[in-house]
Amino acid sequence: MLSDEEEALLRPVLSYLADNFPDFAIAVLSNEEKHLHYDYSNWRVGRMLFRDSLEDMGNELEMSNEMVAWDDWDDDEDYE
Repeated sequence: MLSDEEEALLRPVLSYLADNFPDFAIAVLSNEEKHLHYDYSNWRVGRMLFRDSLEDMGNELEMSNEMVAWDDWDDDEDYE
């Protein structure tokens, strides 16, 4: 659970999102207790946005791992 201070900081953010975006999902980690807090415009939208975000993050990780070509290092050059 977020502290009262953190709730006060998050309240205008949620208000802005609700006023300007029909569909949104947000996740934050509290400073003090490291509790996860999340909110969304509605249950279905939140579920879809979080699921798609996790899929996108997984794809980015896979792509970044594929882009590393460790065997392309030239032993003659100093990379340190």
